[in-house]
Amino acid sequence: MGNRIGIIAGSGLFPFLLARSLKAQGKEIYVISVEKKVESRLLSLSSQFLQIWPGEMARFLQFVKENEIDKVFLAGKVDPLWLLRNQSFDSLAWKLWPEKGPATASVVIEILINFLKEQGIEVLDPSPFLEPFFCQPGYLTRHQPSPEALRDLDLAFDLALKMADLEIGQVVAVKKGVIVSIEALEGTDKMIRRAGKLAGEGMVVAKVGRTRQSMVVDVPAVGLATVRSLLEAKASCLGIEAGKVAFFEQEKALALAEEAGLAIVARRREGER
Repeated sequence: MGNRIGIIAGSGLFPFLLARSLKAQGKEIYVISVEKKVESRLLSLSSQFLQIWPGEMARFLQFVKENEIDKVFLAGKVDPLWLLRNQSFDSLAWKLWPEKGPATASVVIEILINFLKEQGIEVLDPSPFLEPFFCQPGYLTRHQPSPEALRDLDLAFDLALKMADLEIGQVVAVKKGVIVSIEALEGTDKMIRRAGKLAGEGMVVAKVGRTRQSMVVDVPAVGLATVRSLLEAKASCLGIEAGKVAFFEQEKALALAEEAGLAIVARRREGER
């Protein structure tokens, strides 16, 4: 790995945690932000910082080439609505748009990764930096879900696995055996709040990864903001897939969940150890 590393940064804590780890290894960090809400501490770690819209490919390429960056990470959350706000795409970004089939975020990002490879820029796998944030199977809170909530969680988890592999979404909410909501383009936190308005108190929520989840393309994650959204929605339980969904700010999030009586469970899919 060269000394200069680019981070294409969305919102959330992970870009900062990644940059801090790389900085500790003696790397020189160059941040390209594709979200306005970037962790403020990230700026102090970067040698240079560029703010762009996701469709500004020409500016991005100019920045990395001028700074002789040939390795980058994708890190953080990006508002998926950028897929619909493509009126501001530059001509190069339009050339990368899928010619057929659904233009899901993962499809577009995979095309981007292949394009960058052609330009001599490698998109690196962040998995080694994520290991501390993956949970082992089991109850993460002392407060445990009721038998009814566990039945709902079984349904939500199984359906979420199917929806994730269909590239629809990775989060499902269930209450009393009724499928309340499936994540689509709005993202996890907005979906949870929408589900809460529909279901009222007591729903359960499951978040999973894809069967062939590439952490290079996308890192499924929950954190303190997720727990706050669940409490706002008066949910009773959150289930996450062990080993595939990162849990950031875990100590603060679990303390808040314990205080409010929200159960949080990590589980593996059937047949996995």
